[in-house]
Amino acid sequence: MTISKVFAIATLTLGTSIGAFAQTATPYQYGMNLDIAQVIAVDDSVNATESSGTATLTYRDSDGKVHKVSYLRPATNVNQN
Repeated sequence: MTISKVFAIATLTLGTSIGAFAQTATPYQYGMNLDIAQVIAVDDSVNATESSGTATLTYRDSDGKVHKVSYLRPATNVNQN
């Protein structure tokens, strides 16, 4: 395999991965059908001073397509009296 072919394959692979992470997240709605074959990442924006925040789940479905879903996530370190 020549260097130009290797470079082309690497560029296509990296471009596909970056494009998947650049998409916007769909807000989760109760009862939404999720086809999760592989979890890629969970981005959590909740910090110690907030009582809740938005988390984003990036996953691959059974067809190999990458999706993002955002959902509300309560903080677990706040006083729950």
